[in-house]
Amino acid sequence: METGENRIVEPDVLQYTNYRVYLRDYYEFKKKTVPAFSLRFFAEKAGLSSHAHLKLTIDGKRNITKNTVVKLIHGLGLDGQRAAYFESLVFFNQAQTDADKQVYYAQLLKASPRSKLHKMDAAQFRIFREWHHSAILEMVALKDFRPIPDWISKRLGGLITPAQVTESLKLLVELGLLVKTANGYRQRDPLITTDDEVQDLMVKMYHLQMLKLSADMLSALPGSQRDVSALTFSIKREDFPNLKKHLQLMRKELLDFSAKAGEGEDVVQINIQLYPLTRGV
Repeated sequence: METGENRIVEPDVLQYTNYRVYLRDYYEFKKKTVPAFSLRFFAEKAGLSSHAHLKLTIDGKRNITKNTVVKLIHGLGLDGQRAAYFESLVFFNQAQTDADKQVYYAQLLKASPRSKLHKMDAAQFRIFREWHHSAILEMVALKDFRPIPDWISKRLGGLITPAQVTESLKLLVELGLLVKTANGYRQRDPLITTDDEVQDLMVKMYHLQMLKLSADMLSALPGSQRDVSALTFSIKREDFPNLKKHLQLMRKELLDFSAKAGEGEDVVQINIQLYPLTRGV
């Protein structure tokens, strides 16, 4: 093993959000530190019947079962929180539905406070799962904003309670999205970042929240206070990417209506959806 600045450090599963990458790094670490180490040796140590299966797993071409997970935990020498983290990580990566991903992601957060998915990520998880945090974040910039939970709750139509407002303000400060001042709060540059492995899940959670809220507002608000429209038309399949780009440009143009801090009077939500109704064959 090398020493000093070039010292090779054994991979720590708690710093990974993809179990296949961890297995690959663990194997490469062992190869560098134990020249005789091989996938066949690793598989035998874990009690696996085939090292070929292990290779396909690392390459992302095959999933593994609960029984194999238990064997790999033994082969990797994991125990305690690291064993629990690895197991949840496997099933998070292999989950087929967003609901299952949320369950295993929550388990990952609980597995270890020292993991890459640390306390900050737990807070971020809530930001994407509960719509009112982003709404309150924008409300802070309103010219008549009052940092009073009852006032904020009423401005949001009573959709959340004052207690939820208090908790949300605390969370936004914890994330560094808001800064507490002598007179209340002010926005600061967002610090929310998500790992590639969990970003898709969080974005989907946010959009699902907003779609549900939009459905509720369709019956809660009079026509003069909302605008809901839809288009259904045929296109050439090759034009779909260009249509997406056009919508992306439109979203940027809509941001021109965004008021400067302290000048806004209301917070609005605009949802735009594009998806094919037909499927290619």
